[in-house]
Amino acid sequence: MSIWQASVLRIADLNGFVDHMNNTMVPKMRSVGASDVQGMRIILGGEAAGTVNVTGEWDSVDAFALAADELEADPGYAALMQDFGVTLLRRSLMTMEVERGERAGDYGSAFYVQGGGGRDQATLEANADVIWENLSKGARGMAQLRITAGAEMTGVGILFQSGDSLDAILEASHKNLADPAVKAMMADQNLNPIGRVLGKRLF
Repeated sequence: MSIWQASVLRIADLNGFVDHMNNTMVPKMRSVGASDVQGMRIILGGEAAGTVNVTGEWDSVDAFALAADELEADPGYAALMQDFGVTLLRRSLMTMEVERGERAGDYGSAFYVQGGGGRDQATLEANADVIWENLSKGARGMAQLRITAGAEMTGVGILFQSGDSLDAILEASHKNLADPAVKAMMADQNLNPIGRVLGKRLF
């Protein structure tokens, strides 16, 4: 079970930021232990619209903590923050619970829920099989994560879908939420939707 560090940013020069990430910081993050690095700009989602989420996958919290010191001491990190008008709004830690499909597609949906903590892995896997049967009709991948260190957001669950079309992602999501089996699952496990954001992948 991997952990993901998520940084929420405001950025003045988005194009310059993306180029710098692709050419400098993504390779640097991978060199210090990140197994995956992704960036997504929120295009719809209330006050979150316009922010950029940069996420990195790590083997453990300790692995990220050690890498963070090295990354923040790197000249490329200072250039990233200064040259492109980057403001760090929040940095959180998430735990990957289950994943289905592939990490692919230009668009993404993050659906937030409260409740459902403490479920065993067998339950999480069974839930994912039911949900993915519905979501796979419009998404290429699905990941379920839980915020484990995020101030007032700690404990919130996130169901992330990636795909090639926001319309297709949303249609599949709406059908999933209307599925009687999913409705029963959410009621039995005390899962309550609290929000959604939609974004476009940057890298």
